[in-house]
Amino acid sequence: MDTMIRTAMAAAALTMVPTLALLPAGAQAQEVAAAPPSLAFKPANIARVKQLIASDPEARTRWNALRKTADRALSSPPRGDREIDSALEALALAFRVTGQAKYAQGARTILLQRAARTDWLTDAPLARRDPPWKSDLGMGYAAASTGIAYDAVRDTLSQADRQTIVQGLIRGAILPIMDDWIDGAKRIHALDTMGHNWWAHIVFGAGVAALAVRPDDPRGLEWARRIDEASVEWFEFPGTRIGTKPPTFGRDGAYSETVSYAELALHSLMLFRRSWTEAMGTAPSPIKGLDKIAGYFLATSYPRSEGWVSLNFGDSRPPSCGCHTLADLWALGDHNPEYLKYIAGFSGVPAKDAWKDATNLPYFPDAPARASASSSIGASRTYVSRDQGLLTMRSDWSPDATLLGVKSGFTWNHNHADAGSFILYHKGHTLIADSGHSGYSTPEYDGYYRQSEAHNVVTIDGHAEPASDLYDGSASMGTIDHVLDTPNIRYAWADATGPTSRYFQRNYRNILWVGDTILLVDDLRSRDAGQFEWLLHHGGTATRKGRTVEIRDGDAGVDVTPLFPAALPDGGLPTDYPYALRLVSHEGLADEDPKIKQAYLGFQPVGKSDREKFLVALQPRSEGKPASRIERIEGTNWIGVRITGIDRITEVYFNLLADGRLRHRNANATMAGIDTDAYILAVSHPMRS
Repeated sequence: MDTMIRTAMAAAALTMVPTLALLPAGAQAQEVAAAPPSLAFKPANIARVKQLIASDPEARTRWNALRKTADRALSSPPRGDREIDSALEALALAFRVTGQAKYAQGARTILLQRAARTDWLTDAPLARRDPPWKSDLGMGYAAASTGIAYDAVRDTLSQADRQTIVQGLIRGAILPIMDDWIDGAKRIHALDTMGHNWWAHIVFGAGVAALAVRPDDPRGLEWARRIDEASVEWFEFPGTRIGTKPPTFGRDGAYSETVSYAELALHSLMLFRRSWTEAMGTAPSPIKGLDKIAGYFLATSYPRSEGWVSLNFGDSRPPSCGCHTLADLWALGDHNPEYLKYIAGFSGVPAKDAWKDATNLPYFPDAPARASASSSIGASRTYVSRDQGLLTMRSDWSPDATLLGVKSGFTWNHNHADAGSFILYHKGHTLIADSGHSGYSTPEYDGYYRQSEAHNVVTIDGHAEPASDLYDGSASMGTIDHVLDTPNIRYAWADATGPTSRYFQRNYRNILWVGDTILLVDDLRSRDAGQFEWLLHHGGTATRKGRTVEIRDGDAGVDVTPLFPAALPDGGLPTDYPYALRLVSHEGLADEDPKIKQAYLGFQPVGKSDREKFLVALQPRSEGKPASRIERIEGTNWIGVRITGIDRITEVYFNLLADGRLRHRNANATMAGIDTDAYILAVSHPMRS
């Protein structure tokens, strides 16, 4: 962080650079010929747009939509800052493509109106903080769009107009952002405290604006260089144990604040890097690990016939995606057809259609490139981020396949108290679900959606993670590792002990995928004896049939069968089976609508204890195909399950002595005729004829 801290001298030096001054009233500006645009709408990019419009029907359709946005801005002034941002970029593109002065004049009018604002802050309460914040997310958007539009029409403006707009942009956005976030003399934010999506979006918006004002103010280049330098520090921030904050990114490209906030932060970074490359003709500073971000977005996606979704752990929503970030990578020359397939998968949600943005039309892939995206995804079926505690396992990459997502990482900010939680998608439906979230200002957001009870975890007396972690951060992260990926058996181990250590001494979730069956084996030890409960939040409807809970949504379904510590009773009354597992129902809340009640389930063993083992089988159902037969098996010092498929039998054994209860002695048990101290033993063989 040295370069972030030792900036006072640099800030002082910058203040000695003379600034442009507005001309006195009535004075005549000396007109100076302006260079052509150097950012998104530079001549080479516009030449390609014109070629695409002439030869590519889909590109022409997208151009027509953007021109309509520009025409609408001329006939009806845009309302609201985000609408103004879109209008500015559409007007700038329309002018460069058509050459019609009305579009340049429309952009000029909006630019002058925005420049005349006394304050560009859009979130007024921030100004009342101590110390006052002078910049916010809205300013990041405004800085970038204003800079891009100004660059595009600059050569049509009088010298006086240029001075007015540049002065307004510097005063209204660049300097407040540099002061708040970058320059040491006035900086109030640090990577330790605000170095997440806000930092990236706001700072890199100022970076685009700084590149745009370079021809008019020599400070623009220095500001852009400082932001380029800071981008490396932001991306590679290693976290702080003192401040209880995780690394911004894992070594595998996974982001610390879920998919939607990864997109906000990374698109802002990549737009700045694009603008740098366009303006400077050279690459910005190299960032270690930046080449991994696409893999993170792909791994957290679920292809559906009706449109892709992403894992919605934390505050992310299912339609969230990294579409704009992958479009940025494409624009920078990384022409991986999987990016196009991914972007197309989410394009049914208008806000996620990256190619509808005016700044992306110059990089719109041509017809042969789009055709290449029809091939299947070549990524692995299993993805694990050890640094962020995230796992995905899928049957394959075809639409509506089966996907299991598991989260066991860090709790703070946009991450919920969900260490060890899981989601299951099958046949295009979310069958085992995350409860989602509500508006951040609602009492239910903190009161329910972010709490452990709203997730598929195990609780003891209703507790898992302390609520204080949501603000303070979990001092010890959860982890996911020990991944095994073979054609017949896949395995991963999620350790949720750290975030739940107030109540648990041992909170391990073992995940085994065997054929058509997913096993969850929870190895638990609580600090005090209490009532354990295995929580199950579901989509669709859930119906108990015998010893199984059948979850159904349309033609999709999953059977959930608890095997240990006991099975559900096959019939009769609870009083007839005093030692059987109990199925209980709780009242939760619907995703994004706390006014609607949403039931969820729990498996409760009888009585209180301080040590427990849950073994639960999940079997996604496919029409016309019988599920494998599962049998509960147990012996001396072990429990297990036998899975009988069409042509293969697999037995999975869990060694009860290997759960930490023995010290200074071997934890040997005889399982499948093998004397071993293995924690888990799986034996698989073909069906005997």
